[in-house]
Amino acid sequence: MGFLARLFGAVPKEEWGGIHLTDAEPWCVGPTRDVGRFVRALPSLMPSGSVVYFEDTAEAHVARYLQSVSVPAQLRVAIGTIWPRPDGYHVPLTAETMDKLAAFLEQNPAGFFCTHCHVYREGVVLLQWHDAFIKDPMYISRTISADAVAEFARTLGSSLSTGFG
Repeated sequence: MGFLARLFGAVPKEEWGGIHLTDAEPWCVGPTRDVGRFVRALPSLMPSGSVVYFEDTAEAHVARYLQSVSVPAQLRVAIGTIWPRPDGYHVPLTAETMDKLAAFLEQNPAGFFCTHCHVYREGVVLLQWHDAFIKDPMYISRTISADAVAEFARTLGSSLSTGFG
C-alpha cells in the first residue's frame, strides 16, 4: 500500500495517525461558514499557548499566507484527508494572529478556506472540526468551560449540544 499511496499521491496508512479529540461526550457546536468570525472568536475560547491546525486548503493565496505564519509542527494531528495528500499549517492561536488572518481573508476572499481544523495544546486536542465551514459540527473538549463554549456558540450564531452527532 505504501508504494501505491506514493504513486497516486495518497497518504500511506502508517501516516494517518496522530492526536485527536478523546472526549467521550464533547461539546458540539453547530457549523458556521463565516471564517473571519470563527477565527476571531477562537482566542477567547482556547487557553493561552494553543495552536490551531488548518488542513487542506485549495486556495494558493491562503496556503501562502498560512505558510508565512506557521510554526514547526509540535506533533502530528490525525489527518482527515488521505487523498490527495493534504497540506497542513500549525498556527499559534493568539488574538493577534487570528485577527490578522481574518483581516487577510477580508482583503483576499477565499471560496474554500480549509477542509479540517483542529486546536491543540500540550499534546491534547481541544477542538476537532472535520469538513469545516460546510455542514458538520465542531467538537470541543469538556476541559473548556460550559460558559466559554456557550459564549463561543452565541458569537458564531450556532447551536450548542453535547456528544458526537
